[in-house]
Amino acid sequence: MLSLLILLPAAVAAVLLLARVPDRAALWAWLVTGLVTVGLSVGMWAAYVHGHGPGQFGFAERVPWMPGVGSSYHVGVDGLSLPLLALTSVVFTAAAVYSLRERQQPRSYAALFLALQTTSLGVFSALDLIVFFVFFDLSIVGMYFVIAGWGHGPQRRRSAMLFFLYTFTGSLALLLGFIGLYVASDPHTFDITELAAHPR
Repeated sequence: MLSLLILLPAAVAAVLLLARVPDRAALWAWLVTGLVTVGLSVGMWAAYVHGHGPGQFGFAERVPWMPGVGSSYHVGVDGLSLPLLALTSVVFTAAAVYSLRERQQPRSYAALFLALQTTSLGVFSALDLIVFFVFFDLSIVGMYFVIAGWGHGPQRRRSAMLFFLYTFTGSLALLLGFIGLYVASDPHTFDITELAAHPR
């Protein structure tokens, strides 16, 4: 269910772009998708509260990705990340409601924000440092296109580039920290739960 919540917006975004959905229908598809993600996140939150204790990860999913370096597609939620997932879903749904009047390339606009929702949900549910880094950096790319395409003022492209450069540079420092954790761990891993269980 967690992967469905994370990947559903991106899947809808792909359909909007590849199927050439009419602009108005694209905006409504975004809104409906947002409402579905709100329902999923609230349902997961309720199920977690009744089925898990403090500090336990729920709805965990793990699929081998790069076993050679101890990295996998590992996602899950706890009492901190679940409210963040619900809040993310609500905020993006509110943006969809506001954007029903968007007139500048609404189909691309809706698809881009749906992709951004997937990256945000992925960041808050990642239990692997590499997965976190991928979702985080994809969100930077998405925000670059939002600012460059729909920002205000003649300097929006410059602003988008500055945002991208500063944020991406910061993410490289983050990656160096992740590599340091990997090198210091025994056995070497990028898995957050394993790193937390065996602190050095």
